[in-house]
Amino acid sequence: MPVLKLLFVVIFFLSLSMGQIEATQPRFARSVVNMDDLLNMEDDLVSKLEGYAEKLSYKANTIRWGIQQMREQLDKSKKEQSFDLFNRYSFIRHMQADWLMWKQYLDKPVIRDELNYKQMDNLRMPQELDLFDASEAIRRMQATYAMLSNDIAEGFLDGVQYTSKLSPIDCLAMGRHLMNQSRWTIAEQWILAGIKAQDRKGPQTEMILLRGPTKAELFRTLGKVRFERRNEEGALKAYQAALKHSPHDLEIFQEYQNLKRRVLTLSPSEPIREEPNDDIEEMELPPCCSGRCEGPRKLNRLYCVYNCVTAPFLRLAPIKTEILSVDPFVILLHDMVSHKEGALIRSSSKNQILPSETVNAANEFEIAKFRTSKSVWFDSDANEATLKLTQRLGEATGLDMKHSEPFQVINYGIGGVFESHFDTSLADEDRFVNGYIDRLATTLFYLNDVPQGGATHFPGLNITVFPKFGTVLMWYNLHTEGMLHVRTMHTGCPVIVGSKWVVSKWIDDKGQEFRRPCLRSRLDSKYLSSIEKIII
Repeated sequence: MPVLKLLFVVIFFLSLSMGQIEATQPRFARSVVNMDDLLNMEDDLVSKLEGYAEKLSYKANTIRWGIQQMREQLDKSKKEQSFDLFNRYSFIRHMQADWLMWKQYLDKPVIRDELNYKQMDNLRMPQELDLFDASEAIRRMQATYAMLSNDIAEGFLDGVQYTSKLSPIDCLAMGRHLMNQSRWTIAEQWILAGIKAQDRKGPQTEMILLRGPTKAELFRTLGKVRFERRNEEGALKAYQAALKHSPHDLEIFQEYQNLKRRVLTLSPSEPIREEPNDDIEEMELPPCCSGRCEGPRKLNRLYCVYNCVTAPFLRLAPIKTEILSVDPFVILLHDMVSHKEGALIRSSSKNQILPSETVNAANEFEIAKFRTSKSVWFDSDANEATLKLTQRLGEATGLDMKHSEPFQVINYGIGGVFESHFDTSLADEDRFVNGYIDRLATTLFYLNDVPQGGATHFPGLNITVFPKFGTVLMWYNLHTEGMLHVRTMHTGCPVIVGSKWVVSKWIDDKGQEFRRPCLRSRLDSKYLSSIEKIII
């Protein structure tokens, strides 16, 4: 599938949507698993539209045939100029009955309910909230990777040029989304990108021909945005350009006149409508998701080893282990998932996956905007793949998998992201009371390569790990004394191109006392039975 085609399909369907989302509505933008359903739905709608077009064509041909017959009869009557009884009767009958027949024929629907979407069985079109999800994903992705609106519209994504582009109507939709959030500066960028997209050479799509937008509409919207930015001169020029492209549009003319009056009466002291501060808004998405940031990294103690010490079986089949950080302990385990296992997990989850939830301050589950994905939980013994992954992970880490959470299979869609967070759920003072269980370690299985974006980033360590099929990213959330390690804060960076499939498995602190006991110093790690013993 060409790059950005996924985005185009979503935007196309979203542009058709109306109404409010239902509780059971799939969040199409948050995963790619429903895209097959949308593509099949579009195929069905296109087939119905083809049938509708065929019937319209048949009706048009019938009308043309009738016109030809009447023309021939009319020409004959004019030439003969004969109005005997029979001709007069026939002509009167023709004018009364035949034209009544034509009126009834023209009024009759070509095919009743052919395109009645609301009554079609099992038709779940994207809704307004889906468009909001998709637009927010692009906005967040743009802010994270510092991309220009016109670059995105032209298919230039974070330094990589693709052949796919966004249409003017896509740019206008993004501009209006940002206008609703009072993000006037970036909204102006998107409207200008839409105007530039209008000037592209080449065939226009059917949606542009049917829906527009026209250049007049784009310049009109540009004028509104510029006025909100207190760029009155630019706003007037935009409206003048709109009138140039549509000189007889009464609404645009009236808005232009009203704008001129408002400019004359506008007080210099009138405050500008404040835009959201993206430095604060996006602080949960670090600027180093691209992996190109320069920063201090202590590389002198980092190395790669073959782990053959955490399980007897590893003496025969050691695991490639890459140490990314010693404090906190962060490693990459290579070749941990086979293609067959990855395919089984993905296929098993597609019919069960739902929008990912998080726990809010009231300890209630909710679908939050800072985690845009879909997920499903599988027990460790759910299928052959989860059984093997559980055994393999226990051997690789030296930890007891009997004290771990089920697998969570996660798929990220358009701009899929999980903003900076900790995986632990308890405060340090609560971790050793009432027998509460917390997440000692996190393991993250990558089930596919991601063409661009989608890295896991640790802001406190300046470590950026890009998804690679078969690898497992593992780290300890807690110090050996059981306290939170603040540098384990991490981010699931926005996906730019492609889809991201990962599997999380969190390992409990309770039950690992003999595998990873408290240490007096790091030098004692050689006495552990867990993975830290590979530290030289």
